[in-house]
Amino acid sequence: MTDNNRQICPRMLITVTREEDQRRVEEVLESMEIPVFLQIRGKGTAPSEMMDIFGLSGTTRLLTVAFLPRLQVKPLFEILHNKLSFRHKGGGIAITVPVSALQSYILERLGDEERARVEETLKGDEEEMKDKTEYTVIMASVASGYSDDVVDAARKAGAKGGTVMKGRRRNSEKVSRHFGISMQEEQDFVMIVVPKEKKNEIMTAISGACGLGSKAHGVVVALPVDDVLGLAN
Repeated sequence: MTDNNRQICPRMLITVTREEDQRRVEEVLESMEIPVFLQIRGKGTAPSEMMDIFGLSGTTRLLTVAFLPRLQVKPLFEILHNKLSFRHKGGGIAITVPVSALQSYILERLGDEERARVEETLKGDEEEMKDKTEYTVIMASVASGYSDDVVDAARKAGAKGGTVMKGRRRNSEKVSRHFGISMQEEQDFVMIVVPKEKKNEIMTAISGACGLGSKAHGVVVALPVDDVLGLAN
């Protein structure tokens, strides 16, 4: 994979900031012509002794999602560092996650040679990430009211805090019958950024306490984190 191809590999940006920083986040993204894909409000879950480490204390937090090419990550993080409070405790975090596939209708509009080059680039970028990444973002979807159980299990396994969002999970009829859960169920979604070496232990702890076989009916996934801003070591 050439350096030029590597630089255009897409990234998903996730920022968790104070609610009052919404306009500043949007202005930074607008200045780099990066459209906001999703914004949602959630709650921080860090315990009192760690409440500022992630900038995720118990007040309302704003989670913003956007997509950008890899070459824009470094300049974007520099602007976020200067314009927002990521350098300070309580200021929030920003991470990027590699995108390993593109929607089929985008690929279909490319020629055979160009499509093959894009797919090869994405695969090579994914392989590189396996060695490079130092952090992992763990996402757990559990029945409403069980987010505290997720956070407690994660903390006991070494995590420091996370963000909780509310939503709804839609299951197929077959899955619902098999696991004995409703087809449409109010959900808590918990996002936790952890060091890569702690991923398996923390995921195992969450799955043991809140997995599909528990009352929480939890689903847990993990994604590699490419770049991090505002995360205290």
